[in-house]
Amino acid sequence: MFLASPPGNPGEWRRIVVNMQRTLVIAFLVLTAIGSSCSPPPNVVGVQSYGTVVGRVLDATTNLPIPEALVSVGSLYTATADKEGGFVLTGVPIGNQVVQVHAPGYTFVSKRIFVLQNKTANARYLRLVPAALPAGEATLPPPGTPSPSPEPSTSASPEPSATPSPTVSASPSP
Repeated sequence: MFLASPPGNPGEWRRIVVNMQRTLVIAFLVLTAIGSSCSPPPNVVGVQSYGTVVGRVLDATTNLPIPEALVSVGSLYTATADKEGGFVLTGVPIGNQVVQVHAPGYTFVSKRIFVLQNKTANARYLRLVPAALPAGEATLPPPGTPSPSPEPSTSASPEPSATPSPTVSASPSP
């Protein structure tokens, strides 16, 4: 589409084109600013719905609570078990999640649960098995000390005697 040149001097046409370009650039910048303000910051998880996870941490051999056990869902949602072994994780994203429990002296355990929006998911009992060896000890026993083999005797062995050797009785005497 061609525009007719405006009446007057030819420099007027150039001024109108420059003004239109400026207006288009400013409109583009305004629309870009409005559009970028609607998107979340880059470090925010894209989940808007959350739930809660509860449960108890127990020793698998004694069924006693394990206080101070670290309970986590991913790396952002963590809690510490209380003296009864109970824990509450709030603000956990909805959907399939994996609850992991770690405690010193125990092997870790994980359990898959499903978290619903604004609901409490019960992980029930998370039972930890005591580690076989305390931390810092060798996993293999130290090798045994070899005992020296008996050396053959250099003295001559006596000849067998013609008299039989006395026999020892294992029965008690009356």
